[in-house]
Amino acid sequence: MNETLRDQIWNTAIEELVSEGKFKTSTVLEQADLDENQRQTVLRTLRTLEKKGWLDRDSNQATTWRLGWKGNLMLDVTSETIQ
Repeated sequence: MNETLRDQIWNTAIEELVSEGKFKTSTVLEQADLDENQRQTVLRTLRTLEKKGWLDRDSNQATTWRLGWKGNLMLDVTSETIQ
């Protein structure tokens, strides 16, 4: 099965949430081995995850992403990791 770029971004974002509790947009670029030309695709994908409840952030300009309501409900993340 071929993984799309959006699949790769989604997977990287969820892995970062589970292991770190939060992440920056630049972390997804680094961890997924993407270049700056793909930043807009990363941002579009993260915004989609935000709209669907998986992610949240403090404001529309914030670059730090955290668990959204659905992420809190569906993912096994300890409260220590979230802080």
